[in-house]
Amino acid sequence: MASWFARLMRAGAVPDGLARRLADYPPYRAPHAGPARRWSPAQARENLADLLAHRDERLALLAGLLREYGIDPAPALAGGDPLPLVDQIHAWAETAWRTLRPADAESRKRWVMLSREGVDIAFSLALDVALLLGELIRLHDPRWAWALDEDPASRRDDMFTAMRPVLLLPGTAAGLPDFPLDLEDIVVDRYLHPDDSGIVLNPWRRVVSDALERRYDLVP
Repeated sequence: MASWFARLMRAGAVPDGLARRLADYPPYRAPHAGPARRWSPAQARENLADLLAHRDERLALLAGLLREYGIDPAPALAGGDPLPLVDQIHAWAETAWRTLRPADAESRKRWVMLSREGVDIAFSLALDVALLLGELIRLHDPRWAWALDEDPASRRDDMFTAMRPVLLLPGTAAGLPDFPLDLEDIVVDRYLHPDDSGIVLNPWRRVVSDALERRYDLVP
C-alpha cells in the first residue's frame, strides 16, 4: 500500500472504495512541472510527446479500472456510439469521485502545477478520463488531434490552454483560428466542483456531442 495512503488511513482521512483502489493506480508524471508559462517551447513539446507516448498505457489503465465498476469502454472505442459510455462514466464519477475530493483550498493550485500523484492521484485519473474523451472524439472525427496550444495570442493573454496539451481542431474556414478543446480542465473542474452542475447536468456529454456534431467548426 502506498505510504501516503497508509498515513491517511491511520488518520481516518480516506474512506474505502475508489480512494483505496487508487492507492495502486500508477500516476502520470509529466517531464516538466507547470505552470505552463515556465516552459520553453521545447519543454512544452516534450510534455506533449511524453503524453502521447503513454496514451495507450493510460487508456488501458483506465479501462481496467472502469471494468471493475461494470463500465466497458471497448465497444465505444471500436466505433460504437460513444455517448452512452460518456454517460456511464459521468454517472460513476458523480458518486465515486466524491470520496476523492481534495480537503484543502490549495487543490486548484496543485492541479495547475500538474501534480498527479500521492494525495493528488485523482488528477492522474482525471487526465486519463480526458484522454478517453478525446480519443472518442478523434475516432469519429479525425480532424481533431492532440497538440499544443501554440497560438501567440494564448501566451500573450495568459490563457490556461497556452502551451499545454489540448485536443485541437484546425481552423475550418478562412480567418478562423485553430480551436483548442481543453478536456483535462473540463474533467478536473467536475472533480473539484461535483455539486456545481449549473444548467448542464453532464458537461462531458455536451462537449463530446458538440464535437461529434461539428458545432465547434464555426467557433471564432
